[in-house]
Amino acid sequence: MNYILHNAYINGQPQAEAVLIVKNSIVHVGSLSNCRHLAGLAGEEIDLGGKCLMPAFTDAHSHFVEYSKSSILVNLLNCNSIEDIATELQRYRAQLSWPAEWILGGGWNRNTLSNPMTLNKTLVDKVFPDLPVALFSRDYHAKLLNSKALEIAGWDQHTPDPPGGRFERMPDGSLSGVLFETATEMIDAYTKDPPNQVMVDSIKDRVQSIYELGLIGFHSMEHQASAQLLRQAQSQGSLFRTCWHFQAGELDRMIAQEKKSYDGDEFFKIGGLKLFGDGSLGSRTAAMYDPYPGDVENRGILRYHDDELYRLMEKAARAGLACTIHAIGDRCVRQIIDATMRLRVEPAYKNLFHRIEHVQSIRLSDIPLLKSSGLFASMQPVHIANDIPMIHQSWGHIKEEAYAFRSMLDAGIPYAFGSDSPIETINPFLGIYSAIKRRHLNNPRLEALNPNEGISVEKAIDGYSIGAAAASRSDMIRGRIQSGYLADLIVLEDYRKLPAEYWLEARSLFTMIDGEIVLNRL
Repeated sequence: MNYILHNAYINGQPQAEAVLIVKNSIVHVGSLSNCRHLAGLAGEEIDLGGKCLMPAFTDAHSHFVEYSKSSILVNLLNCNSIEDIATELQRYRAQLSWPAEWILGGGWNRNTLSNPMTLNKTLVDKVFPDLPVALFSRDYHAKLLNSKALEIAGWDQHTPDPPGGRFERMPDGSLSGVLFETATEMIDAYTKDPPNQVMVDSIKDRVQSIYELGLIGFHSMEHQASAQLLRQAQSQGSLFRTCWHFQAGELDRMIAQEKKSYDGDEFFKIGGLKLFGDGSLGSRTAAMYDPYPGDVENRGILRYHDDELYRLMEKAARAGLACTIHAIGDRCVRQIIDATMRLRVEPAYKNLFHRIEHVQSIRLSDIPLLKSSGLFASMQPVHIANDIPMIHQSWGHIKEEAYAFRSMLDAGIPYAFGSDSPIETINPFLGIYSAIKRRHLNNPRLEALNPNEGISVEKAIDGYSIGAAAASRSDMIRGRIQSGYLADLIVLEDYRKLPAEYWLEARSLFTMIDGEIVLNRL
């Protein structure tokens, strides 16, 4: 089907009247008469009612399969007390609709609990004494196991901490059931997911729900099994674009199969080697130059030594594979900058497209080095809404470093925005508001964090459109309303005439992907 979209403000083309779409591509942007002439009798005209036609959004950093599975697994995101958690676990057990071998899920957050240390294996054992349980924390940098899971893994008080990770211990030395960083990955060899089609169906349902959020695609930072589920959903008719960033344990297989970063098509691309450089703010494991207040021995967890990180990046680079590296603390950010600059000295590696994820804390003096490194910054403004209290608690002495968006953009650092869903909401409209206003809980009446680091609405929109396209090296064919680009489009109210609070309730009225209308509420 061919379409002529008209009577709208066209983002990036303020003088244009209409857009002609032929099959899956934008063929012409200009006057309505020219679009009609080019279309002949083959174009269906759609009056957009004076609204705003935009390039559709892509989430540049998500865990989309985990987000999808949150509708069928334990979901503790709305639990703010031990009692809430116990009640939700009991409700989940009572309503479980398949014979589960493991109880999986997560979303717990000790930072909201008045008695956080009572969240341990004993609490979970009361509800699940017979089934193994593994529940991620909200930030995915810790995991809660029950006694059955610890028993299956063969872990007890004599089990040593792994490199780059830690087993939390009770005063008597026994394991509490809470694992941090690399220790969380060690249980993966034992866990068992729900039935395959149940998970595929959850992905298809979630994809349908994101169209009204203006999203037609996402980057997935997950294991190969999750990538296979995404491909299965696509084969069953689910329409979305994705770029899969593979995990460290899959590097040798990718090399053996001679895969290259950013090969593929616009529905499924291979991204970079996803590495975790450090931990998180919420778990106080983000690697910092200064110790955390009240805990002078804790500077977070740096997962790799400098040479170890470089060697791993070089191994990938030799095979034509770029890196996509998680870095939250200022010490880790600098480590990745240094390793990338060292790698770029080698002519054979200098053109690889490396990404740094999160950059929640960066020394302002390191911003020029970040620019020089050539790293692409993939960031998640929606984190600000929930992080402000933790920033005051853990980074109060360096809070000017936190989410330094304007400083990075002013330095010319290329960027994209995402959500880190399911850790935060996948809603990009809330991310736009957070990037602009930086307010606690996205509440216009609450505190703003470093408001001088807020950016314009246009720059925020770019982060989810042309920036997100650039994040998968797709910016020559996606992310703009321009002749020759793919017809991935959304229609919003004309935000230029509305207060910033519009973004708190915004929804797409019309969503098109690859020239196909998947949502129309005009």
